[in-house]
Amino acid sequence: MELMNNILIYTKNNCAQCNLSKYVLNDLGVSYTEKNVDTNEKFMDEAKATGYKSMPIILKDGQVIASGFMPDVLNQLGE
Repeated sequence: MELMNNILIYTKNNCAQCNLSKYVLNDLGVSYTEKNVDTNEKFMDEAKATGYKSMPIILKDGQVIASGFMPDVLNQLGE
């Protein structure tokens, strides 16, 4: 699967940190692919394979760059 801007974000339902992260990315005009782990078991398995547990899990070029709400990291993506 070709990822837009090579940014992937694993999210889940009712996740304030996920919603804040997506809001910041959208506000910065950063394109990303979202995979909601509550809607697809395969996405949950992929998220678990990263070794991180706090949502959202954000990857750039296949490498985890953030777990949880990390505005400093998100802002760097908009530069």
